[in-house]
Amino acid sequence: MLVKHIGCAASPAAIEALKIKAREELKKHKYLNQLSLLPDTDRQEAKAELLDWKITGFHRFFGPIYDSIGFPKNFLRDLVITRVVYPKSKLATARYMTRTLDIPATKDKIYRFMDTMSKKKLSKIARSFVSSKNKGISVIFYDVTTLYFETDKEDEVRQKGFSKDHRRDVPQILIGLFVDKDGYPFDYDYFEGKTFEGHTFIRAVNSLLQKHSFKDKDLTIVADAGMLSNDNLSFLESKQLSYIVAARLKNLPQKIIKNILSQDFLSSPTYETSYQGKRLIVDYSSKRAKKDQHNRKRLIKALKTKLSKKQTVIRKSKYLKVSGKEKAMGIDQEKIKQDRQFDGLKGYLSNHLSLLPGEISQQYRNLWQVEKAFRMSKSDLKERPVYHQKEKRIASHLLLCFCSLLVIKQSEKLLKKTGQSLNGAIELLADIGEGKASIGKVQIPIEKKPGEKVKKILKIIKGH
Repeated sequence: MLVKHIGCAASPAAIEALKIKAREELKKHKYLNQLSLLPDTDRQEAKAELLDWKITGFHRFFGPIYDSIGFPKNFLRDLVITRVVYPKSKLATARYMTRTLDIPATKDKIYRFMDTMSKKKLSKIARSFVSSKNKGISVIFYDVTTLYFETDKEDEVRQKGFSKDHRRDVPQILIGLFVDKDGYPFDYDYFEGKTFEGHTFIRAVNSLLQKHSFKDKDLTIVADAGMLSNDNLSFLESKQLSYIVAARLKNLPQKIIKNILSQDFLSSPTYETSYQGKRLIVDYSSKRAKKDQHNRKRLIKALKTKLSKKQTVIRKSKYLKVSGKEKAMGIDQEKIKQDRQFDGLKGYLSNHLSLLPGEISQQYRNLWQVEKAFRMSKSDLKERPVYHQKEKRIASHLLLCFCSLLVIKQSEKLLKKTGQSLNGAIELLADIGEGKASIGKVQIPIEKKPGEKVKKILKIIKGH
């Protein structure tokens, strides 16, 4: 009597699977109409044994994004993808690639490859990709950050200096980064650790102009007040470049300051005048004013606490009255009163003649894109601290992080369509993989099918 038909198969793996299924069905019917007086030793279910497994989800998503940028399809592809999802030391990277991604790698192999990487070639590819997004690059944003090293040893490049990471106890280097209006990085330079950030500007821009050809005649460079110097602005004018830089309002001549402070910014939030033959635009923001007030109150509160407890007070605090060189005398109320007049005000210097005042201030506000790129490189890519000692390895480490940063930027843009964050996507993609399992004496390939969230993520790649 036929009780149940299990199925048909031709391959050894499929036949073995049907045998296991048949044995399970037999167990169900063995004592169907009677009680078993003895324990059934056959009741243990057959299990498949996992032999190996690798994550494929990362390459399925980040791989096409890397390819769309135009970077070479060699070992760099694997290194960049691994840096995005697992930003660790080169030794940990090699272990992760070998064990988790099934990509044979050693620390020496990674180092040997990094020594062959060409910044000139890769930055050219990056600029071409970024330029193609908006049919050219007409506005460039530039800013500087610092990266420190876990060592006390200094050399020609690694030097102690003013640290934006608040690590003046260790040597560092400066990184100058160029991004477009959407925050896409397309080039960078690095400088000796003790270099003043304003002194990086001419070197960085000169190098950029020598490496890349910008077709747009009205190229504008946007930078913060740290780049504001007569030498820097004269250099840009000699290159026939437009610029927008932050102006230090409190350092302007008293006559101009008086005119600025006499304006009714509540009625008209933007004011324009001229300074040294350049356009000086000042705008007011109530949101900025609240932030200025909050920051001042916080500083004053901290100062009062230190003074009351007779703690050491930083000499350069602008609200502190000091007698001689060291003795703190109290809070400088006159300085507070002076600063209060500038709450909510922001100044910009520009030689751009065709932009409206509001357009100039808006262009400058996009400078946050560089700051975001720095945060991404330091947090998502773990670009700091740097453990390399040789300048060549330091340079290749920065180049790897630069390529990875561009992949992350494009990934985040695409992920917005799914409402998924970068870290959320990485967690979901980590579940997608393939491997081998043994069933009895037969080995069969296995894979994890994407869930709905992962399908949504992978779908945007198909139309990319």
